[in-house]
Amino acid sequence: MSFVLAFIALFSTVTAFDWATGNSSVWISAAAYCETNTYLTRTYKGASKGFVAKYVMDDKRDVQGFIGYLPSQSAIYVSYRGSTSIKDWVNNLEVTMTDYPRCSGCKVHHGFYKSEQGIISYVISSVKALKSAYPNYKVVVTGHSLGAALATLTSMDLKANGLDNTLFMFGSPRVGNDQFAAWASSYVGNRNRVTHYKDMVPHVPMHERFTHISGEYYEDQDHSIKQCSGYEDPTCSYQWHITNIDDHMHYLNLYMGCDAVSAEF
Repeated sequence: MSFVLAFIALFSTVTAFDWATGNSSVWISAAAYCETNTYLTRTYKGASKGFVAKYVMDDKRDVQGFIGYLPSQSAIYVSYRGSTSIKDWVNNLEVTMTDYPRCSGCKVHHGFYKSEQGIISYVISSVKALKSAYPNYKVVVTGHSLGAALATLTSMDLKANGLDNTLFMFGSPRVGNDQFAAWASSYVGNRNRVTHYKDMVPHVPMHERFTHISGEYYEDQDHSIKQCSGYEDPTCSYQWHITNIDDHMHYLNLYMGCDAVSAEF
């Protein structure tokens, strides 16, 4: 990481953890792992109770998720699914960088960007339609794993199209280079990058050109949340050299899968 980026990170600020939005976001992110043909008809439970899905994302690159609204929070949600298919893993493995047009010197993960660009026009039009119907609702963009990377890029594009939003993501891989991390961290003010204990995914891609955006909140093994500083805080997720996949599947005391958000209470 460059000295300038480290200096900016030292003096960047983040807000206290928003448990209400965090809990709803993690439940809505987990629900994205359900079958796409159930998105519009399923009963959303737990912290997502009352959620109404209105639009389904399902394109040829296997980007899946949904867009809807949660009346109890006066919020519109965009939720991306994490990796579950061979196509998803192919996208993940496209670790070459491509130019990012919104900022000078910025580069991002080619696979993530290509996937997000394939669906973004539909997402923007869907969110605008919901904002027209619910003009006082805030917009929250969320996702887990691959879904978190797509959420990051989508958050930037929504704002560029006049749609301010809150970014709330879980177990995200790195998305871009130093310049992108610095620009994105200043462009979207309300960003929440949640990491869990020894989750391996926040450590990839491991190529030195990739850097996380700031706004990390670290969840330890007891599910306590710590507010982190900078881009790669050595006292948070970045402290671990031996990681595991099991921690990737548990966020805010919820298993990231359809079954966990479908069980009867």
